[in-house]
Amino acid sequence: MKEIWLLQPRFEQRGGQRPLRLLALPRFRAAYDFLLLRCESGEVDGELGLWWDEFQDATDERRTEMLVADEVPKKRRRRKKPAGSFSQEAPTQSEFPID
Repeated sequence: MKEIWLLQPRFEQRGGQRPLRLLALPRFRAAYDFLLLRCESGEVDGELGLWWDEFQDATDERRTEMLVADEVPKKRRRRKKPAGSFSQEAPTQSEFPID
């Protein structure tokens, strides 16, 4: 039962390969049935249950269309400068005379 509860938040992740991985899990069907019970009770939006109902029976092409694009763009990493790339050290306070 604990595993079925832990799978519930994963039903809301409908982007990328996550739905396909969830569908392949051995406890998917039990977790899906529990999701439908939660939809009927009003705890979860019923649209989510309908989406999963269609997704598991859809063709590969339709599944690709149904996947939600990831809303958060991936951050680009800055390239680190190689060590010793600075030609000189930063000037110290004593090198700048105050007028």
